[in-house]
Amino acid sequence: MIERILFIFQKEVKIFFHTFMAPLVFGGTAFLNALFVLISNFNERATHEEATIITFISFMSTIIIAMAIVSMNSLVEEKNKGTMELLYTVPITDLEIVLGKFLFGSFVCFLVTFGINSFFPIILYSYWKAPLYLVVSGSIGVFFLGIFTYSVGMFGSSLGKNQVISLLISVLIVMTLWVLGFFSHLFEAKTRAILFHLHIFSHFIGFSKGVIPLTGVIFFLSGTFTFLYLTVKVLESRRWLG
Repeated sequence: MIERILFIFQKEVKIFFHTFMAPLVFGGTAFLNALFVLISNFNERATHEEATIITFISFMSTIIIAMAIVSMNSLVEEKNKGTMELLYTVPITDLEIVLGKFLFGSFVCFLVTFGINSFFPIILYSYWKAPLYLVVSGSIGVFFLGIFTYSVGMFGSSLGKNQVISLLISVLIVMTLWVLGFFSHLFEAKTRAILFHLHIFSHFIGFSKGVIPLTGVIFFLSGTFTFLYLTVKVLESRRWLG
């Protein structure tokens, strides 16, 4: 099983770094991050701690964009090129396909989070004076959010007929979970508690403030496993339907 998962992982890595996707994701993320860092750090009214918190909140947006773009090709491209049927002819399960592609997404998310994102507080440390505990907790939060977004994107890619539709599905799910909490006050107590628990921002904000909240870790990991499970079930249904 591990060999087949690694086979899928290596195939995805090779494709990713031999196309325009790698420079688009890494270069685009670095460019957007640079803009956010400059804006937050050249605001004279913001302290170094406030600037760090604001910067990692902005990283929340860039990691969602990056992982949504990476994930939109994860399964729909296989279906459009006919390579999904080829994978079905070899002794490999839907779970192994999903895990192999998710391992690739986690690898890209790791590079973005601890390579590109962490590069900014390090290189600007002489001016920024970024508190180390904020950098560590913020980076962990960005990584959890990134793999969660990728799992949502894989689910969208398993449903969509093309890249645009798969991207729209994943963006719609993420944005819905992002804005739910802002409208939770309009509902009764029980409904408000449920909506607030599904609010992505409320779980991420703790990481950006130097805390690693257990509820946030559980939310992102359970959400990731849920969407991976749903993706496997979609593939299984399509395999049996032909």
